[in-house]
Amino acid sequence: MKYIYICLTLTLISLSNFAQASDDFKISGFATLSAVKTNKQDIEFIQNNTLPSGADDHWSFDNDTVLGIQGQYQISDKLSGVVQLLSRRNYKNNYQPSLDWAYISYKYNPNLRLRAGRFVSPVFLGSDTRNVNYSNVWVRPVIDLYSQATINNIDGVDAIYSNFIGDGDVSYQIQAYAGKFDKLYFPGKSYIKFHHMAGLVGTVQYDSWTFRAGYMNAQHSTISAEGDYVPGDMRMLVSTDYQLGLSIDPQSDNCAVGACSDVVPNADDVFSIIQRKRRPFNLTSLAVVYDNGSYFGQFEWAHRKADSALSNGIAAYGMVGYRFDSLTPYVGYSYAKSLTENFELDVDADLKASLDSQVVGLGSEPLDTYVVRNSSSRSNTITAGLRWDFYKKMALKMQFDSFRPLNNDGLATGGSGFLNLTNETLSATGKNIIVSTVSLDIIF
Repeated sequence: MKYIYICLTLTLISLSNFAQASDDFKISGFATLSAVKTNKQDIEFIQNNTLPSGADDHWSFDNDTVLGIQGQYQISDKLSGVVQLLSRRNYKNNYQPSLDWAYISYKYNPNLRLRAGRFVSPVFLGSDTRNVNYSNVWVRPVIDLYSQATINNIDGVDAIYSNFIGDGDVSYQIQAYAGKFDKLYFPGKSYIKFHHMAGLVGTVQYDSWTFRAGYMNAQHSTISAEGDYVPGDMRMLVSTDYQLGLSIDPQSDNCAVGACSDVVPNADDVFSIIQRKRRPFNLTSLAVVYDNGSYFGQFEWAHRKADSALSNGIAAYGMVGYRFDSLTPYVGYSYAKSLTENFELDVDADLKASLDSQVVGLGSEPLDTYVVRNSSSRSNTITAGLRWDFYKKMALKMQFDSFRPLNNDGLATGGSGFLNLTNETLSATGKNIIVSTVSLDIIF
């Protein structure tokens, strides 16, 4: 696929040389210059979990700052090509441009459009404008919900059908897509590979209302920088209340006190679920928007099904606002929760007796359940902001987010936008994390 993109990019550049004097070739772009800080010295905010570092209690300019350039060439009445280059801080901590879009579009008839190449994976309401902050009221997509799926692109094909019902008061659009995405990198060069992605999105518009529903069925693997599937082992816990247990690596058949098949007979079965090797990554989303030009509000809900070390999760947000000429104040509330699962292990009687004795040593009664558990986190965020459209195609925004970690088993928040540098869980701090943002958004 990468050779197809290179050829497509070079073709559009070449064709643009013949189109400078016409309206067939168009260049557009967008940019955001953003400053972000938190009220915590040792808790950093990150715009997405591919970033190696974030903003602490000093102003940082590299969280939301982005530059995008898009070229579109109308090859014929039915055929066109689009290429978009995106520059924003990445997992390597630099601004190396990436090929965000590169596709050929064919207009089969006035209602049906077909595309092939790299385009946006339309898993959320704001997926198409996820990087174009000017198009959104807020300074960035809602972290609690949009962190449920960092993936933004798909290499594949789609079909988009649009039409009206009755006299045209109601319009609708249906989009079906299929493809894959080879490598979504994270700090340390680990990455997620989406082996296949297929989905369906339906949108209905009536008067000031928009209703949207989407579903994506995907299969993913998480692979370390060394090329191994993640995780490489699993931690067996004594019930859901204690961290006592053993690190089990069924691949090496070593459970510290003997062969895994002897001391934990179903270790392989549980590990095949826990390990993120060709596991599900299915997303269901629903959204409702009301916008009459002055008052506006929107609600979006999403459910992620991963059935692995990556927990299933649900998230939602609601936002309302009012436009006073060039000023737009808004408030919102969002929520995220991982749906923790316990995978029960069959433990050899001698090993169980040993573990029970450790629990008793803590003053507790022996328990019969031995489990592997994936992540557990729950949080909410209250948002208030102001947008000022002070000049044509320019907007200045201020936004304050009060993030509240409600419970968490680890040192991170389960993908809700923070890096924790402390030795305690975020919920143990007992205080809200305040994120302040000032941004300038431009389109051209």
